[in-house]
Formats: sequence, C-alpha cells, structure tokens
Amino acid sequence: MLGPHRVGDDLKIRVFQPDAEKIDIVLNRPSTGPVAVERIHRDGFFCATVPGATRDLDYRLRLTTRDGSEQLARDPYQYGPIMGEVDLHLFAEGQHWKLYEKFGAHLRTIGDEAGVYFAVWAPNAQRVSVVGDFNGWDGRVNPMRRLLGSGVWELFLPGIKEGVHYKFE
Repeated sequence: MLGPHRVGDDLKIRVFQPDAEKIDIVLNRPSTGPVAVERIHRDGFFCATVPGATRDLDYRLRLTTRDGSEQLARDPYQYGPIMGEVDLHLFAEGQHWKLYEKFGAHLRTIGDEAGVYFAVWAPNAQRVSVVGDFNGWDGRVNPMRRLLGSGVWELFLPGIKEGVHYKFE
C-alpha cells in the first residue's frame, strides 16, 4: 500500500507520516522541481502522482513537520522485496542453515543507502511493524511488507544506524 505503485501509465507514491505537515517528492533528475504530495487523510496519509514514471524512480521525501523543520529522507517503501526466493524456499523446507543472517536486524547497504534490514517470521500476524527510537515507537509509521505465502515480514529502513533500539510490534 505504501511506496511507489504503477497505476496506468503513472506512478502513485503513497506515504504515511503522521508528524508531517507537508511532503514533497524530490526527484533525482536535473531540471525537475519537486512534486507536491497531497494530504488525503488528516492522520498523515499522503499521495502523489508522477506522470509517466516507472517503479524504479529515484526520489527522496522532503518532510516538513508542524514546527517547520525539514528532513530529506529515502522512502523505505521504494525498495522492492529483499529476501530472495531461494532463502524463502529453504526456510519453508526447514533446510536454511543460516537464518541468523536473514532474520532480525542487519546493517545493509542497498544502492548507495546504508541502513538496517529488518525481517521476522510471524505467519499468523495481520500486520507487523518495526518500532524504535527512529520513529517515536509509533507502530503506524513503519509497517512491514509481508512476503506472500511465507509468513515472513521485512522492511529496509535507510539511514538507521547501528545501536538503535527497536522491536517488532
């Protein structure tokens, strides 16, 4: 639901940031100005349309909070699934001997962004979020993506540093 999604010929980018007053999409294209993001729900749900863009669009979110401060950040939902099909297959068969490298929290660099990759197995969960110092322990902010049919939930959070406190909710 969150992040970039193709709708017809356009790309819709959906963002949930309850503390944001305003959000702009900053494209990594010379001579292109920011794309305004429309607040579509007062609780902090925003949506933008980028005409003709593809799913791999390189962008950042410029968040403006109620106190006027600005932050430029990567959208955690612009990264596709990270855990590979082989890992999921071996896990499902009970034959994966290095699960400690796949589940929990691990420092990773994806593209040019360093951050933390979170993964947990919660097969009966309706939703899973990662909460911590980085999001005010608010489970609404970083819901994880469920990898279909596996019970595995994952999310890469760029910009998160080693040593932050976190838990799965």
